Amino acid sequence: MKDIEIGPIRPPSESNSLLIRVTRGCHWNKCYFCGLYKSMRFSMRPIDETIEDIKRQAQLNRGKKITSCFLQDGDALVLKTDYLLRILEAINQSFPDMQYITSYARADSITRKRPAELKALRQAGLNHLYSGMETGSDRILKLINKGFDVDTVVKSGCMAKEADMILSEFILLGIGGKELSEENAVQTAKALNTIQPNFIRVHATGIKPESKLGEFVRDGSFTLQSEEEIVVEQKLFLQQLHEMDSYYVNEHIINLLLEVRGNLRTEKQEMLSTIDRFLALPTNEKLLFTVGRRLNIFFLLDDLKKPELHQEAEKNLQQILSKNPDVDFAALCNYVRQSQI
Repeated sequence: MKDIEIGPIRPPSESNSLLIRVTRGCHWNKCYFCGLYKSMRFSMRPIDETIEDIKRQAQLNRGKKITSCFLQDGDALVLKTDYLLRILEAINQSFPDMQYITSYARADSITRKRPAELKALRQAGLNHLYSGMETGSDRILKLINKGFDVDTVVKSGCMAKEADMILSEFILLGIGGKELSEENAVQTAKALNTIQPNFIRVHATGIKPESKLGEFVRDGSFTLQSEEEIVVEQKLFLQQLHEMDSYYVNEHIINLLLEVRGNLRTEKQEMLSTIDRFLALPTNEKLLFTVGRRLNIFFLLDDLKKPELHQEAEKNLQQILSKNPDVDFAALCNYVRQSQI
């Protein structure tokens, strides 16, 4: 896509979507767990430049039926509503088959919009917001320097739903460490039970060593959880969630149990049963699955039953132990997770 500017990321569920970059970087860019935009100065792209990209994309995709589009980078909703409305108009004119236009949206960016503005954006085609609440705990939000509190999280989610937008909330398992694991599970579920988003997108935390949270790990004020402890946190989180019409999904490769996904109203017990299957494994098998999963040998629990994959995972585990019999698997698995985001 020569001469078309594309940002660095998009949600996993937008892998097949048209990407239109409307901002560069993140206007907050102070979260202690995120390093994605730290070297990038935030800026709004000139609207004529963005519209020209939309026209070029239309030329490149001539004859294709494009039905979804994601607005990059970190939070398109920070832009003025009039700007966004012009972008949405250009997208719809260039792509007449468009059904979904989506964006990341910080909670405080949503609450800065008037309800009438959100409804106008929805009517113009912006119909799905991805919001990184991360947690429902005020203590953890402060710990990670998220820049807003849980009241803002709840208010923003309810505003998006009231505007008839599809709402995806991202949450981070393990973001409170061992110290605040239970609080993370319980308080996050409490906030989500009020919001009732369309999607709850679960990610295991991968703490990068160069981040501020990485410093907390090194100074001992933040204790990494093992993979099993993160799964226990996930079980408590799921148990606390109401049986509502929300789709719960472990969609990212960094998550241990990718098969834990489903509608909370109809499949909650099935998801909990899958978690219990993992927790009931013998200790050596839990470790084997964890290592095999982190090395992309296993993808689902049932892969443990496949002899060739089981043997490959055993071989790799023994190689790790032969090099370092006292390996810290919590640190090792965190290292792998953070390298995948």
